[in-house]
Order: sequence, then C-alpha cells, then structure tokens
Amino acid sequence: MHTLFLVEDEPLIRENIRNAIVNSNEPYVCIGEASDGELALSIIQDLKPDILLTDIKMPFMDGITLARHAKAIIPWIRIIIISGHDEFELAQQAIRIGVDNYLLKPVTEQDLFEALHKTSDLIIQHKKQSTSYLKDISDEEMLRTALMSAFLEQICSGEISVDETILRSKELGIDIISKQYAVMIMLAEGKGGYPSRQILASKIKFLLTQNQDVLYFMSGIDTTVFIIKGSTEQEIVEKAYNTAQTIKHEIEDDGSLMTTISISSVINRISGIRDAYHEACLLLKTFGQTNRGKIFCTGDIEKLDSTKTSVIKDLFNLNLENRIKFAVPEDIPVIIEDFTKNLDANELHNFLYRYYILMDLINIAIHIIQTFNPDMDPNKIASYFANLEQVFKSAISLDEFKELATQICLKTIELRNVGNSSHHVKLVRRACEYIQKHYNSPDISLNTVAAHVGLSPAHFSTIFSQEMAKTFIEYLTDIRIEKTKELLATTDEKIINIAFNVGYNEPNYLSYLFKKREGLTLKEYRLQKRPLAAKFQSPEL
Repeated sequence: MHTLFLVEDEPLIRENIRNAIVNSNEPYVCIGEASDGELALSIIQDLKPDILLTDIKMPFMDGITLARHAKAIIPWIRIIIISGHDEFELAQQAIRIGVDNYLLKPVTEQDLFEALHKTSDLIIQHKKQSTSYLKDISDEEMLRTALMSAFLEQICSGEISVDETILRSKELGIDIISKQYAVMIMLAEGKGGYPSRQILASKIKFLLTQNQDVLYFMSGIDTTVFIIKGSTEQEIVEKAYNTAQTIKHEIEDDGSLMTTISISSVINRISGIRDAYHEACLLLKTFGQTNRGKIFCTGDIEKLDSTKTSVIKDLFNLNLENRIKFAVPEDIPVIIEDFTKNLDANELHNFLYRYYILMDLINIAIHIIQTFNPDMDPNKIASYFANLEQVFKSAISLDEFKELATQICLKTIELRNVGNSSHHVKLVRRACEYIQKHYNSPDISLNTVAAHVGLSPAHFSTIFSQEMAKTFIEYLTDIRIEKTKELLATTDEKIINIAFNVGYNEPNYLSYLFKKREGLTLKEYRLQKRPLAAKFQSPEL
C-alpha cells in the first residue's frame, strides 16, 4: 500500500481524483490534499507520502516549485505532475527536478492508474536498488570510499590538523569547507541481533551519493557518523533533521531495523568537528536508551553553556558534577571508585569527612536535576535523597559510604532523565495549546506552530510525532473533527458554515474526512445525535 498526497486548485478536479482513488481497489491511500503548493508543502513535510500528485498552475506556489522543494525535504518521494498545458519547457523542468510522470488534463481514470502503477514500480525498484547498490560499485570507487571513511574518522578523532584536513580533502575530491557544521550519529539495531553492515552501507550510500552537504563513515557494525555542512545554524538544524528523517525512513522501511540518532550542536570551524563528534557520542551514550528509536539533539536535552560545550571532549577530566550529569548507570561504579580513590587516604577514613562528602554529593545531585528540570520543586527533589540521619549513619563505614554514594548517583540519573523527557512534554504542550486556540484558522500549519515554539519545521515535526505518536496534521484534524461533531450535535448551523468555523475552506473536503474517520456522513451523524432537529433541516445541510 502506497500513500498519496493530492494538490490541485480546482475543487471539482481534486474531488474527482480523490474519489477515483478512494473508490478503487488499487493499493493507494490518499492521506491528504491541498489547494495550492504553499499550503501543501508544510503538510507534506509532516505526512511524508510516497507519491505527490500535483497540478502545475496554482496560486501562491506552482507545482514545479512544490516538486523541487518536496524532493529536497523528502528525497524518496515520487512525483506525478498534472497539467492543462502541453508545453515542452514545463516538461523539461519537470524532468530536471526528478518528476516521474507527466499527465495532461483532462485525466481519465485509466491514465491516472497507469501513472500510479508505473510510479509504484519505481518505488519497488528503488527499494531493491538501495539494498544492492554496493554490488554495482567499482573497485576504484570502493577504495575511494574506504579512504574517505578513514579520513573523516581522523577528523572526528582530532588526529589531523586543519591544514592537513584541507590538503587531504582536495586530494580525495571532498569539499570539506563550510561556514557551519554539525555531527550526527546513528545507531542501528536489528531485531534479530546486529544489522547487516552491507545492507546498511548500501542504503546509506544509495541515499547520499548525490548529496554534497552530508559526509559520512561507518564506525563498527551498527554505528554511522554523518558530518552535516551548511551556511547558517538554522539551515544546519533543518538539514540535519531532514537527513535523519530520510535515513530513518529508508533503513526502517521493512521493519527489521530500528535507529536512534543524536545530533550535536552547530559549530563554525573544521577544528570544532572533533568537539561536535564527542558531543554527539556523549548524547547517544547518555540519552540513547531513554530516547531509543528517536531523533534528538543537544537542544532537546538541555541548553549547555558555551564553556562546557567547548571542552566537552575533556568531559571525564572535568569535575564530579559533569561526570554524573552525563553518566549512564553502568558508569557509576567507576565514577565512585575514581572519586574515592582520588580523595586523601587519611581523610577518607575520617567519619566527618565522609559525612561532608555525601552532603556535597546530594547538593550536586539536586543541582543536576534542577538543570534538567527547572520547574521541579527543590524540596521535592531533596525528598528523593537520604536525610541527615541516614547520611550520618552511612558515613560511619567506608562500605556504607560507597553504597549511599552509588544510590545518590543512580537516583540522579533517574530524575535527570525524567527532566529530559519533560522538556519535550512542555514544548509539545505549548504547541497543542496553540493548535487548540487556532485550529479554526485555515492558515495554521506545521510552519506556523513550529515558529510559535521556536523550532525549525523538521525539528518540531520530529519531536511532535515522537511525543504524540501522531503527526501534527493528524492531531489538527482530530481537533477539527471533534469540533465538527460538537457543532453538528448542538447547533443548526449549515455544513458550509461549520466547515469555515473549524478551519476548512471547502465543505466537500470536510465531508470526505468526516466520513473517512467516523464512518458516517455529516448528515447521518447529525440525524443520529439530533433526530428531531435534523428532521427539519433544509436539504442544504
């Protein structure tokens, strides 16, 4: 079953095409539609259909421009253009941007489904090619890929200087120079064990061969490192999330793999790639388990100040607070052993000294938790830890001292992770409140809500769908349908007015969505809820 999005400014033509698809037994689902390219673009970014079926001549944004932007956001999307103009120049433009089929109006059902069948064949062919792509690579290209991977790994580990980096990039034909960079790390997990490294490498190379702004290398069996290039911080973040979504879609397509992806802060120099790499590694190690199967970045976890970010490569040489802040439970025994080993041996045997160390450790824990969850009451945080009497008793012996120190660290990690998830919850709550307030505006879109919460569209789309288990459009549609049901059941408003009141400019589209979701027509629903009132309604309903 392939998903399809329809864009056509003529309501009657759009309705006829939609009905042809809905009423057929063909393996296609129409998951959305729009009357112009500008409106369609933000919805497409959210829904990510397999096929885009679009008119060329439309207000605000034409079909060619829409197709070009859609391809940039969703590289796998297949595009069918519908036009009333048999113009050679338009056809050439369509071919250049990767349009798969070009239909002339009026479009018959036979023409429509022939084009859809051809497009479906291309989707199936794409999937086969992506898994076997490396089989057709020459030995020379394989050698170049190996050399490039080794080179990029050296950049990330900081083994080579900036001068040497620039020199070797020229020798390998790699454009490494950019105004801004970010590093993205993907961990792939197979349901039956480790993923096939060959299939993983083949799919990634197939996707990124033509993308000059993303460099990558594979590290081990299950990890891939990506270096994202761009001109501005906003461009980098959008590009990183779009790349992550594309790769995740391609790799998880058959359901056998799951990917977790961390994205570093944006840096503005080649020498900073090392720091960004260590940051992305640290994010994946520390928060990968609580964000398993998701895409996340430093900004999703917390706002690290610049001094800490700049020295993140020396994290484990920093103070105890930073070690605990980014630790996972498996790190705690080593941390406890290290910091007790580094304390003065004579002092450690002193009861009062152990007592003060434990109190300091609790204060550090409270500070860390407040950093990740600033809204949590300090008294409530303190209640999770040992009281003065318990600390006093645990300070009596070295073994009990270490045991309580371990418990404090583990509780800190637990509450830290709660704070991390609450960051997303609060952001999504703000978005939901905005949607509930503005659902009746036909201009509300993924872009406007993303701007309201201060994120790029791709970043917001990712967080929203991960937290809500539904896309932005699905959530907006749910609210509009529920409001429609309320108005049908409690008022005598005509359908055309109800459609406008819930944010739809076209009553027919509301009718289609309502029947699809509720299994009843608008009239049937009103009759069911208000049998007497509906009896006297005009046929115009």
